[in-house]
Amino acid sequence: MAIPLRKKLVQALIQQRFGAIDDLVVAWAERVASGVQRRGRARDRASLYRWMKRGLPSNRDDILGFAGILDVDPIAILDVDDAFIDKFFAMERRRMLLGAESRSLLSPFWPMYTPGPAWPNDEIAHSYYARPWFVQDFVHDPAKISNVYAAVHLHSTAGDADLAPRTYHFAYRRTGARDGMWRPYGVVIGYRHEVRLISDSGDYQRLPDDRSNRLVAVETYFGAGPAEFRIASLHDFTIEVEAPAREDVAVRFEA
Repeated sequence: MAIPLRKKLVQALIQQRFGAIDDLVVAWAERVASGVQRRGRARDRASLYRWMKRGLPSNRDDILGFAGILDVDPIAILDVDDAFIDKFFAMERRRMLLGAESRSLLSPFWPMYTPGPAWPNDEIAHSYYARPWFVQDFVHDPAKISNVYAAVHLHSTAGDADLAPRTYHFAYRRTGARDGMWRPYGVVIGYRHEVRLISDSGDYQRLPDDRSNRLVAVETYFGAGPAEFRIASLHDFTIEVEAPAREDVAVRFEA
């Protein structure tokens, strides 16, 4: 089975960046030949038309190479909704925990959601986007405030932020934890006056938002214990943290 694409979004990105699929094919070949994309190969127009019609193959180099040439986070171009999550999420989650990569439709995305002390996975950014991840960290100190939701205001500083989706990956770790592991817990995507949230528990939220792609508000929980938070994106951004949250419109990672 192919991985479903947000076809209208992908078509818009191709039009904005290249004008037509044939021009994308030429640019992709040049990108690989020059070493900007370090892994995988460029694909031909027949492959791209097939993907547009049927969806993406479950192949890491194809997915990340395609997202890289479009200069968009791969999560943003997937057609994920409640129905998709109901059908696939629990099964894919079990396969990831068991390491059953060969049986997983979404295994190309696993490196983005694997806990580790060096999260996020730099190989993805360098190999397919020729740049590092952009990262913002913040700390929760329960001596100052606890058991409230904090609002994280995300502001994209990239030049084309009003044209393409902006995607933010969230992780946390307990302050002083011996394993030092960052644990990803969800992703937020802002695009054209709409914000989507997908959490590691399978929660899915989709809210209209009158702000542009540049501005996204997300609520996350500040509990009883000290914690560090990290937000990663493939595009540059800044943050402001407000606790307790006072946002009228925001997606929320439920505690």
